[in-house]
Amino acid sequence: MKLKKILNNFKIDFNKPITFREQMIIMSVILAISCLLFTVVYFAAEIRNKNITTDTSEPSQLPESSVSVPESQYESSEPSNYNPVSNSESSKNESSENKSSEPSENSVKQEIKYVSKDYDEIYNGNLILVNKDYASHHDGENTVSLMDNKSSTYGITDNSVYVDSGIVKNMNNMFDDFADIYGYTDVMVACAYRSYAVQVRLYNEEVDKRGDDREAEQWVAPPGFSEHQSGYAFDLNLSIENGVGGIKYDGTGVYSWINQNCYKYGFILRYLQGKEKITGYEYEPWHFRYVGEAHAYYIMKNMITLEEYIDIVHTHSIDNPLVINGENGEVWHVHYIAAQDGTTKIPVLKNYSYEISGDNFSGFIVTQKVK
Repeated sequence: MKLKKILNNFKIDFNKPITFREQMIIMSVILAISCLLFTVVYFAAEIRNKNITTDTSEPSQLPESSVSVPESQYESSEPSNYNPVSNSESSKNESSENKSSEPSENSVKQEIKYVSKDYDEIYNGNLILVNKDYASHHDGENTVSLMDNKSSTYGITDNSVYVDSGIVKNMNNMFDDFADIYGYTDVMVACAYRSYAVQVRLYNEEVDKRGDDREAEQWVAPPGFSEHQSGYAFDLNLSIENGVGGIKYDGTGVYSWINQNCYKYGFILRYLQGKEKITGYEYEPWHFRYVGEAHAYYIMKNMITLEEYIDIVHTHSIDNPLVINGENGEVWHVHYIAAQDGTTKIPVLKNYSYEISGDNFSGFIVTQKVK
């Protein structure tokens, strides 16, 4: 009513100049009308949006067998004395039906499939953890004579040296590359696979020498608890002359190249200096263990033990994998699944090659190269 009265009393004589008071009234009326229009438009838009969001139709769903896996960043710090040179061959493809493809920039979104493994298979594979707590159930089932399969760039101490058939090519490549760089061919594989019976003899000899079981176990594993029984481990020494071994290998000088670059061929230094309380063994620069390229890269990059690495992997599932970014652009996803009594159905990304290894005590570790 007050506004109506003001408007009725407000008359403009266009034959006279508009006063300041009249100008202010005109501007106020225009502003009020603008605000009213804005309010009407705003509430109309809100009502429309509410109608859209309350639509009762079902949202689209990913199929149950799909998984979206984020690509996290891998630790990029270099360890001390770390000297990368070149990369080894890609990890082997266990399934010819799988085809590798490029992951998207931020994620790998693929359907999964399931691979069945019996419980006893947790005791087999290149990632089995063998130490003073976990005995080796694997006893040279896949070993071959190194004499019959090795290259000419290194030697062996005797004809009884056997290793797992899956690591011979990697050993040959590593020692071939070392010889190409430095011209040395005096590296010798002193021992590799050792049966349970041989380990009994070596252990008893060490106990007699040391006079104490606990002291002996710092240097020789109790029977059944030696990595050498798996066929994935080997020791090095150097030849004196004419291919006769006898000089202790310490991984120094030109031979440091082997210790610093073994990861490129899937090998690690198993018993690191400063990690004696974790491994249970003294530092052994001559003892190498095959674990596979992706795992060796991560372990040697971060200067950790196999025990520590297995603990890390156990925290990663297929929807939250351990992502390992290799130095040449490779990307691996690693995840763990606990073994079930009887048969375990292990999830893997469907469109990528995969490797499955037991951990020797609780479950399976899946490795997939996604880039």
